[in-house]
Order: sequence, then structure tokens, then C-alpha cells
Amino acid sequence: MRPQIAQSPLKTRHGEFALHVFSWSPNEQDNVLALVSDFAGRIPIVRIQSACYTGEIFDSLDCDCHWQLETSLSLIQEKGGIFVYMLCDGRGAGLLTKIRGMRITAEEGLDTADAYTKLGSPLDPREYDRAAYVLRHFSVEECVLLTNNARKIKGLESNGLRVTRRRLESRATPENRAYLHAKARKLGHLFEQFEPKA
Repeated sequence: MRPQIAQSPLKTRHGEFALHVFSWSPNEQDNVLALVSDFAGRIPIVRIQSACYTGEIFDSLDCDCHWQLETSLSLIQEKGGIFVYMLCDGRGAGLLTKIRGMRITAEEGLDTADAYTKLGSPLDPREYDRAAYVLRHFSVEECVLLTNNARKIKGLESNGLRVTRRRLESRATPENRAYLHAKARKLGHLFEQFEPKA
């Protein structure tokens, strides 16, 4: 099934992007956004980010999503590339599950992975076929991917793209250290700061 596509220029404080929406259905979660900065003749910098309304909109302190958003947009505007934004909060589990998990974390001291497990939710059900479709729409066969998540790399590679990883790691704060550490230990995210010391 092919998505409907719409396009508009988008001026941001990082600069102007070409904004595209790829809509697979009227359901908002079936929309994928792409903010494109000219990368003609170069291997594009790519960031695939899932929605985090608490972090990106309200700038909550218990995750690094706002930092990743701002850092990625700035770098992509400077170097050229594509920011792919998936409207699936809670690592694809949905906003209701995410907020329920946040409450468990606050009240019981569990990390986000254990909170999701307690709720009976998969830790990360996201798929990256649509993100790969978006990249292929822009004739991308190879990219430099801003990520700490090995599943994103595999998701693109399984769709035939050649991927070089570029680390996108913020320094842990007292508020988000447990969250980041859980992503490293239980979700396989690649964080240098949590690797065992030699």
C-alpha cells in the first residue's frame, strides 16, 4: 500500500526544511514525517525518532528525547540529510501505556523496561519498514544514522539500506540516569558511558 504524500516548506530556528508527510491511513500513528535538508551529492545524515510528547513538547527531565530532537535537527540542517519522525509514542506502545508506565516508575521505583513488563507491554514493538520507505522515496541507499539503538540499524539494513552509525549520546543527568541505564542494559542501546570499564 502506498501512502498519500503532502509537502510544505517549514521554517525552524535551525533553518528551513522541506517538510513531507507520508500518510498510510487516517490514523495519526500511520503518518510519518520527514524534514529534509539538501544533501545533494552527499551521503545523508539521518535520524529516525519516535514521538515523545512529554520530552519533546514539555521538556521533561526524565529522558533525553528533547536533546536528541534538537541536536539531530541542528546537525541535519548543517550537514544535509533527513529527520524521520514516527508518531508512535512510548516506543510504539502508545501514550496510554507510556503514562501508566511513568506512574509505576514514579510510585514503585521501577525502570521503564520493568514498568512495561508489569503492564504486559512489549518493550519496543516498533518496526522500521515505513522509515525505510521514506528514505527510499528520497533515493537514499546509504546513510549515516544518528542512533544509539541497534534495532534501528538492523531495521534499515533488513530493508536493503547501507548504514553507518553515528553516536547520539547525551550525558546522563540525575533525573534521567536510570532511564538511560535501563535502555542500555535491557534494550541493548549502545551507550559508551554505561559500558564496562576495562
